[in-house]
Amino acid sequence: MLRHLSADENKRVQALDELQIFNSTQDEILDKITSLTCQLLDMPTSLITLISSNKQTIKAKQHFHLDETEREDAFCKYTIQAKEVVVCHDTATDSRFSQNPLAAGTTHIRFYAGAPLVTTEGYAIGGLCVLDTKPREFSAEQQNQLRDMAAVLMSLIESRNAIGFVDAVTHLPNRQRLIEDLSQMVDINQGYALILIDSIDITYAYEMGRSLGMPTVEKVLREVGTFLRVTFHDLEKIYCVATGRFALLVKTERKEHVLNDLARCAGQIQDSLSSHLPIKLEMYIGYSEFSAPGRDPQRLLREAMSALHDAISLNVRVRSYSEDSDRTRKLAFTLLSDLGDCLHHGVDLYLVYQPKLNVKTGDVVGVEALIRWKHPDLGEISPAEFIPLAENTTLITPLTEWVIVQTLRQIKIWRAAGILIPVSVNVSASNFAEFEFVERLQKHLNDHGLTSTDIELECLETQKILGSPDALACLHNLKRQGFTLALDDFGSGYSNLSYLKKIPAEVIKLDQSLIRDLTEQKDSQVIVEQVIAMLHKLDFLVIAEGVEDRETLHFLERYGCDEVQGYYFSRPLMPEVLVSWLVGREESAV
Repeated sequence: MLRHLSADENKRVQALDELQIFNSTQDEILDKITSLTCQLLDMPTSLITLISSNKQTIKAKQHFHLDETEREDAFCKYTIQAKEVVVCHDTATDSRFSQNPLAAGTTHIRFYAGAPLVTTEGYAIGGLCVLDTKPREFSAEQQNQLRDMAAVLMSLIESRNAIGFVDAVTHLPNRQRLIEDLSQMVDINQGYALILIDSIDITYAYEMGRSLGMPTVEKVLREVGTFLRVTFHDLEKIYCVATGRFALLVKTERKEHVLNDLARCAGQIQDSLSSHLPIKLEMYIGYSEFSAPGRDPQRLLREAMSALHDAISLNVRVRSYSEDSDRTRKLAFTLLSDLGDCLHHGVDLYLVYQPKLNVKTGDVVGVEALIRWKHPDLGEISPAEFIPLAENTTLITPLTEWVIVQTLRQIKIWRAAGILIPVSVNVSASNFAEFEFVERLQKHLNDHGLTSTDIELECLETQKILGSPDALACLHNLKRQGFTLALDDFGSGYSNLSYLKKIPAEVIKLDQSLIRDLTEQKDSQVIVEQVIAMLHKLDFLVIAEGVEDRETLHFLERYGCDEVQGYYFSRPLMPEVLVSWLVGREESAV
């Protein structure tokens, strides 16, 4: 699928460049074509040549030792000029060839016949030729056979080129074609918008493929592509850049019109399907603007992709590229990469510990291990930034493993010093669903000479736990092994009371969002009081986190809260500072 080009040498070379779809090494199929040509025409040598502005590249050959020549020495230069079969019966008597080094040198070519390789737009890019070291005749029938072989060869080249630039399912130009079109822009300073469209929930689509077969999904994708073509009546070039994702490359003055058309037809896309499948098609659109030429096509595509993902995550129809949002996303991936390096090399990560106190007695009844990260370039990174990132990747497994091992090492040190309080660690739903999580945890305890009573597990992402049979089974197993389980952040996000019956926890931690306004809002006081009373009736021990002043503690005492932690008592402390803090409390209590 070549673009229309003007008939000059630069455009001819550009057409040649667009067809460079083969590897630089000899192509097996092309070699077979030269072999067949030799047999058909009873010739010892056959070549397939491509001629650039200064070189002749020999892409395939039979019984010929050169891989390239200067253009001036190429016999096929006469063939591409004539765009017709050229025959030289004897180079020694032909003024065009008699002084050519290929005729007089070691190759000693005495006979040449070549047919041009001509694109569908009329550009001769090379030739299919036959050679001999002795003069010979070449009949009209042989010339026709050579011409036919060249036509077949050119059809193969263009077909393979088209396949490389066409999506196999939708038959639309693909991402490679879009990248090529962006890189070949010549209308300097013309404004453009690259618009990306997401039309289908690909996860659900693959589930549908699992149930109904992939041909069903592919039929939907083809019909979506057809719907877009019909919507724009072929006024805009539409690309399929990924499964279920399409792109349009439009001039700036057309951008608003195209976006309005897309918004208007978004509600009609479901009705465009020929079959009523149980799949929701919902259109999200992201775009980036730039001026031609598209010097960095991959960057332009990435920016449009960033805008599209913003639209999806924000659940809005259309979103333009935001440099700030893109910077945030790039920072997130930088952090993930650096976090992986930290875990691999065991540097820059450390733990701090925040005390938990009994409300009635004021005694320290435990500490919570909290991870911290001092990035070598960015400084302290909040766990609120990197923990959610890790939870969506495989990094959460080694990260939790690191926290557990470091915590157990610290507990062992404290036990040797006579500090016997338990330490709690945070564990995500994906951790609990891991294969042999309980066995690995028990091994770590055994390695450090500790038991299940030395460590408590705070369960994060409770809703995800409910949706994972493996995670639930793991929690029940941990309960049987004697571990204390706590449900973290109760009262934040999605807190369904029914999960209190399903998860075998003994401790409930009230989220800071419930505690923060306790001294100022009557509604918060009523809610916290009733929640604590309900949890006590269900035999849960209740911990309030985020206690920052005496007045908040006073309310929690009145409501019968069991344990508290927060800045009012202590910030998270380094291990050696925590020991000094504990000693100070003991001394002040005497």
